Amino acid sequence: MFLGLNEATLLPLDALTFAEVAATAGFEGVEFRIERTEECLRRGKLEDLAGVLRSRKLSAVSLNALEDFSLVSAQRFGRMLEKVEFLFSKVCGEIGCDLLVAVPSLLRTGKAQALVIEKTRKRLEELSRVAGEYGGRIGFEFLGFRECSVNTLEKAWEIVGGLNLENLGLVIDTFHFYLSDSAPETLARIPGRSIFLIHVNDAPPLPKNGLKDAHRVFPGRGGVIPLGSFLRALRETGYDGYLSVELFNEEYWKRDPERVAAEALSSLKSVLESSGIFRGQR
Repeated sequence: MFLGLNEATLLPLDALTFAEVAATAGFEGVEFRIERTEECLRRGKLEDLAGVLRSRKLSAVSLNALEDFSLVSAQRFGRMLEKVEFLFSKVCGEIGCDLLVAVPSLLRTGKAQALVIEKTRKRLEELSRVAGEYGGRIGFEFLGFRECSVNTLEKAWEIVGGLNLENLGLVIDTFHFYLSDSAPETLARIPGRSIFLIHVNDAPPLPKNGLKDAHRVFPGRGGVIPLGSFLRALRETGYDGYLSVELFNEEYWKRDPERVAAEALSSLKSVLESSGIFRGQR
């Protein structure tokens, strides 16, 4: 397993500074926000970002995220396909990133679940086709919010597993896993090769229906998500990729970014240690 940091954890920083801070803290990989890499491209700084990654021996784990793709109009989705092609052709190749995270649409009107699954599958198949032309992968991340069209691991796996594409897999976030009441047993049955990325975080002791992304806290630091059972189930899958800390906590954004990054790494390592299953690894 490898340890990563998502840019949302240090959102006020530009991409280059974020990468430097993550490397100094000791992370092995970083996830970038799409808009931050596009900003680098506009400013002629993408090559500089690639240089930082090389010099600091950091992997570009993923780009986050193509949102609201699954139930939008055909015209809007067509523009999204163009953007995916742009990202893989102009950004990903430069920084050595092969994974784009895709997040499903919210349910704005009532739709039958069978229709949601069918349409989401078709859209993911098209995204995977475009990504595949550049050697890229698509990671489908369900959201545990009630209003999300795909809001459990079981539904997400029904969609992804049904397509059986080598460059399409799951991105699983412990926050959304917790919100959705997804079961560790469901996770344990998924082959590790079909899981492309894990986002690790925790949640404070608040009612689930009131939790928002901004409530996320460092893993194992006062949170209530049963991360140990999640990690034990993850072990059963054979997954050996990145565990990436992803927080959207505005209070953390106000703090010294180097201290936040250091705390993110130490909290992640502590959770792995206390789980009793990754002892001595990284």
